[in-house]
Amino acid sequence: MGLEPTTPCLQSRCSSQLSYVPETKPHSTGEIRTLDGVAKDLVEPLWLPMVVLGGVWVYLWRTSRLERWVKITGTSALAGLWLACTPFTALLLERPLMVESTLEAGWSPRYIFVLSAGFDIADEPELDASGTETVRRVNRAVVLWRDYPNATLVMTGAQPGMHGLQGQSLRSPEQQGQLMQAQAQRLGVPAANIIIDAISLNTKGHAKQARDSALFAPDMALAIVTSDFHLRRARREFSRYFNNVRMIGSDPVVTDDSFSDISLASLFPRTDAVAETTMYLREYVALALSDLRS
Repeated sequence: MGLEPTTPCLQSRCSSQLSYVPETKPHSTGEIRTLDGVAKDLVEPLWLPMVVLGGVWVYLWRTSRLERWVKITGTSALAGLWLACTPFTALLLERPLMVESTLEAGWSPRYIFVLSAGFDIADEPELDASGTETVRRVNRAVVLWRDYPNATLVMTGAQPGMHGLQGQSLRSPEQQGQLMQAQAQRLGVPAANIIIDAISLNTKGHAKQARDSALFAPDMALAIVTSDFHLRRARREFSRYFNNVRMIGSDPVVTDDSFSDISLASLFPRTDAVAETTMYLREYVALALSDLRS
């Protein structure tokens, strides 16, 4: 089932707008660190088990006759666990995934693909809200569209797993795209400049659906907007079928992590760093699987 150039939605006309779009709180870079703020940052559920585990290991090291290889293996495992939970390691893992393109003078995208990242289901469809990553991707795409107002935004992807316990559909395939469309229109993009891919379910599917459609030629100028950590895999999938692709990261510059943010605090475990490290490791696995499937 391919894209039809005469319809603004891949499966049906999606002209309805949703009135609810989540707001995001701005990130303050000039925030003064108070004693209370520092104390709150130290409240981490990782600290107690990590400290206890380290203390037990030191006790065993000093009081037990452990083999040399056991000491080396145990110490390496503890050190690896500690590092895996730190913002420093998360930063190191993210850097190779960020492959944002430079938009050279004279290059202009015909289509701007906005890769969806899921939405949160509420009790009623009109109360559903896009997730943070989806909101950021749409925001970045709109900023890019303002530089290239003749381009068309392609809201790509339906959310998988939209079937209840009894097999009923919880949401229509167009719901994710409609949420993204409503957000873009609220930010000034005309409905005529938006189409929805309500078919593909993942990064590979986004690229294959675009290839199979009648709208996009292999040499057509395409901009792909996605999260910074997702840029490399999205580029790999779209570059299989298109040769004039530019990658645009959606992470706000004001919240961007860089090596200038490295400090002593970045070497201490944090729960949010564990989540980020897990996400980046899964991305590397997805990259490897993408190569195996190709």
